[in-house]
Amino acid sequence: GCSHCEKFSCRSHRVVAEHAGNGEQLYECPMCSLTCTNIQILEEHVDLHLEENSFLEGGNMRDLELAQQLQTEEDKQQRSEEEKQEREEFKKLQRQYGLDNSGGYKQQFLKNMEREVDRGRMQPFEYHKRKADMMESLAFGIDDGKTKTSGIIEALCKYYQNENKDVRHVWLSAGVDHFHSSLGDRGWGCGYRNFQMLLSSLLQNSLYNDCLRAIPSIPKIQSMIEDAWREGFDPHGASHFNNRLHGSKAWIGACEIYSLLTSLRIKCQIIDFHKPTGPTGTHPRLFEWVLHYYSEGNEGGAKVVCTSKPPIYLQHEGQYHNTLVSSYSLSFFICAAIQSSILYSFFI
Repeated sequence: GCSHCEKFSCRSHRVVAEHAGNGEQLYECPMCSLTCTNIQILEEHVDLHLEENSFLEGGNMRDLELAQQLQTEEDKQQRSEEEKQEREEFKKLQRQYGLDNSGGYKQQFLKNMEREVDRGRMQPFEYHKRKADMMESLAFGIDDGKTKTSGIIEALCKYYQNENKDVRHVWLSAGVDHFHSSLGDRGWGCGYRNFQMLLSSLLQNSLYNDCLRAIPSIPKIQSMIEDAWREGFDPHGASHFNNRLHGSKAWIGACEIYSLLTSLRIKCQIIDFHKPTGPTGTHPRLFEWVLHYYSEGNEGGAKVVCTSKPPIYLQHEGQYHNTLVSSYSLSFFICAAIQSSILYSFFI
């Protein structure tokens, strides 16, 4: 068609051809293929195309910029929320593992005693006496023994010999004292208390007289582990605690105890059962290893055997939950047939 022609307009190709045959020049729009005989009109027509495209492109650009801006703000908000959640989770983990700078054994001991006084469960004179005793214990770095219970192995030996008729064999560790938590370490001190139990057994063996003198207090144990780190033991583990334990409620595990004992020139070994070896997440290989540890050289014979072997420091359930294995028993249970079942005693 020639819709912009000044003389006539027609959409018939035949008429356009005749119109062109009159000797007039035809001009075709490069953008929509429209034809006309006036160059000025064509230019104006093309300008309209350009203005329209410019407007559309400008609108599209503005829409694109707005979409990008909204996406950027949304991403920024999401990152901010994720960072906030990460900080909260990190603080939660710090509190859980005693790395939140909320104080250590001394601060918790005093705070809990003050709470006991406020609730009428402790007299002021007792508060001051126990505070003085604690300060003396911390000054010397030696545990005051107020959470200690002796005679554990002897009691187990007597019980299994006289009371429990279903047990076939029992292997007990060397003598060990039990140390329970106090007002100063309740909720986080199991790793330190189990180490004190382990030391109490080693102290009964003259082989370790040159390495050990007394049971250290929990703050002293923290300082001793820091000393081991400074000597170069377990740099990776040290970095986990930012090279600082003293004055914190940080949980410790087998690696920290290994570093400390090794720094004292006491030979020890970490045995890692890093995945279950039985159905439903059980660890029969672990039980087999414990059985072999205690029964090696003591097979058969008496029902109850008091060995000379130290107790086992056992870490489990994640990173810093641990127990002390001081005995192993093999029992009979009736379950449609006679079968052997493995039990072990431990102290928390």
